[in-house]
Amino acid sequence: MEKIWSAEVLARWCKALTPDAIPDEVYAKAEDCVLDAIGCAIAGYSEKATSSVMAVALAQYRDGPADIWFSSDKRSPVGAALVNANAVSILDLDDGHRGACGHPGAAVVPAALAVAQETGASGIDFLTAVITGYEVCTRIGASENRIAFHTGNWTGFGAATAVAMLRGQQSIEQLANALSITAYHGPRVADLTLSADMGTNVKESIPWSVVTGMTAVELAANGFTGCRDALDIDERFKVGFAISGLGIDYQIMQTYYKRYSACRWIHSAVEGLLQVMKDHDLSAKAIDSVHVETFLQAASLNNLADPASPESAQYSIPYCLGITATKGEAALMPMSVSCLHDTAAINFANKVTVVCNEKLANCFPTMVPARLTIKSQSKEYQVFIETPWGEPGGPTNRTDLTNKFLTLADNRISSDRAISIVDAVINLRKNGISQLCELISGPMEA
Repeated sequence: MEKIWSAEVLARWCKALTPDAIPDEVYAKAEDCVLDAIGCAIAGYSEKATSSVMAVALAQYRDGPADIWFSSDKRSPVGAALVNANAVSILDLDDGHRGACGHPGAAVVPAALAVAQETGASGIDFLTAVITGYEVCTRIGASENRIAFHTGNWTGFGAATAVAMLRGQQSIEQLANALSITAYHGPRVADLTLSADMGTNVKESIPWSVVTGMTAVELAANGFTGCRDALDIDERFKVGFAISGLGIDYQIMQTYYKRYSACRWIHSAVEGLLQVMKDHDLSAKAIDSVHVETFLQAASLNNLADPASPESAQYSIPYCLGITATKGEAALMPMSVSCLHDTAAINFANKVTVVCNEKLANCFPTMVPARLTIKSQSKEYQVFIETPWGEPGGPTNRTDLTNKFLTLADNRISSDRAISIVDAVINLRKNGISQLCELISGPMEA
């Protein structure tokens, strides 16, 4: 009996999925993910790294129908998605998935919308592509034997899936080949936390994973083949894990969202500090020390007191706490280059110690907790944050996400345009993608 490979099972499930089989709450979650990605991109386009990627895309990719968001430029779907994925991910504000230990939206949404523009897809078809892209890539990410905390290792599978779904002529075999090609052509990088130089523009290779995933679909459509067992090789994957329980629920429902432009592993500590400072009316100067107990991966971040770049600051618990204490929560929404080398923040960061607590280590990756002991001149305070803002199943709702979007849009695009984008996203199923695409094309204006 011929072996059935995971790539083929995933491809068959995707191609068999019909829009009317997807529950309303899953479509609503996909709309939230789209809005969140666009909001992150609005902030991310001001970053130097995005300008660098845009310059390369304008020079190396042909003209095409896909918008480079919030600019006057259009490129081929791959070129546009490359730039847009960088803008979404560069500030570390983008959504995430606990099981896969990374960020699906920054890859899947730009790839899907670029090809939806090219193919003239309906709003429902676009959202279905987003849903299947999240499903496939997070399952594959969670199936890796060695979690590298390097999102680009698996987001290319989501880009490939979304693109193939929007190109309706793609067969099951071609989608299976696209996934298998991505397994070999996509990034495969060692544990991100092993680098002493984490704070660079490379980050987690999400934009490049988009290029390889989207290109894999084109290769498969032209007869190029991949190893059928690519997702079943036990040196890399837990065999069968990616297809276990397929069709029972939707992985996109496990997406979390982020309030701050910092590694998710830092958010609980930030929320704990803010809670204590608010509850006890403490100023930064009144705090003598902050002791953070957390899980191993968070304790293993670079955690520099004076990080050299915005990306490095995103991976530092002490510096993020320093910015929070001295400048307030808004300074992380998002954190900008102007926050670097801030004397008050550095002084506070030097009061922070970070250690791994074995009990908390066992909570990861299901939870990302932190326990803080904060000492002032006269008293000691303790706080434990188990689940930060934005966790799936928590109290964060569409109103909260809309407020996040409007905060990111403020002083970058007009309020009327921002509100219209929100309306266009939540009405994608009814009105299609044209209104949204019109609103996110053209340069920013406050």
